[in-house]
Amino acid sequence: MAKKIEHEGVDGPMTLDELSAFVADAYASGAQGDEPVAAAVTLRGKLRSVRVNAPVPVERPAPGAER
Repeated sequence: MAKKIEHEGVDGPMTLDELSAFVADAYASGAQGDEPVAAAVTLRGKLRSVRVNAPVPVERPAPGAER
C-alpha cells in the first residue's frame, strides 16, 4: 500500500520553496528517496505539480502479542 503525496503551485508554476515543501512532506510521510517522482509541466517547461507514492509501513503485532 502507498500514500500519494501531491503538491501544486499556488499561483501558477511551482516555486523552489513549494518544491522544497513537497520534498519535506514526502520524506515525513515515509518516502525513502528511491521512489519515482511524477510531474505535470507547462508548455514552457515549468513545474505545475509533482507527486510521489510513499510506502505506508505495515503494522505487525509484537512477538508474543495476542491476536
